[in-house]
Amino acid sequence: MNRHEQDDPVAGAAVAGRGDTPPPRRRAKTAGRIGAALLGALTAGCLLTTAACASPASGEGGGPAAPSEASGTSDAAPRSAYANAPANASGNTLSGTPGDQVKLARTADRIDAALRRDFPRHYAGIVLAPSGHRLIVYRRPSARLDAALRRRFPGAPVQIRDAPHAARELEALAARVRRDIGYWRRRGVSVTSVAVRPDGTAVEVGVTGVARASAALRRRYGSAPLTVVEAGPTLIPAR
Repeated sequence: MNRHEQDDPVAGAAVAGRGDTPPPRRRAKTAGRIGAALLGALTAGCLLTTAACASPASGEGGGPAAPSEASGTSDAAPRSAYANAPANASGNTLSGTPGDQVKLARTADRIDAALRRDFPRHYAGIVLAPSGHRLIVYRRPSARLDAALRRRFPGAPVQIRDAPHAARELEALAARVRRDIGYWRRRGVSVTSVAVRPDGTAVEVGVTGVARASAALRRRYGSAPLTVVEAGPTLIPAR
């Protein structure tokens, strides 16, 4: 059996049966099991799509190398003429079928990996649009990022939107808040969750007792982009 046939359960089943044709009843049972397995895999992929869009990059590559900010070249970040417009000129969208949802999740992983690596000062995050048919990329305005995205992922159903902060900036702030959990606990402030919003607007801090916690966090972090919300305890480790 070659590699393609190993990766494809349908092809693999066909190869396994060469020279030994099973009776009709056995063939029907085999086909039924394969169909159920494929349907289960696609359903699982659909359920994971939203989480994958907001998760750390998978590191999966693709496309030619994009212009990078790592060289230190200045990117003045004027508002792009394409901001808030689809990345692909044709305005492609994908249907809501499980197979297309899996494709969107994989595309989101690749885009996230590329933009985090090459545009850390501008890239904020990527999410699945409410329609479930396209992806939304948030970034601080950058014509170079927009051009690289279109060049590397020309057929991807992606919409570009402005963000006030890059993911790297917000992740550093989130790490600081997490380091301070013990500090806050000793002062009677219960921090229950810390998360970076993929739209680049803020670090969301979950607490019990919003009014008191908001004032305390503002005194310590000043004008840092924090959004304080009421949230029950989660599994943040004690420090």
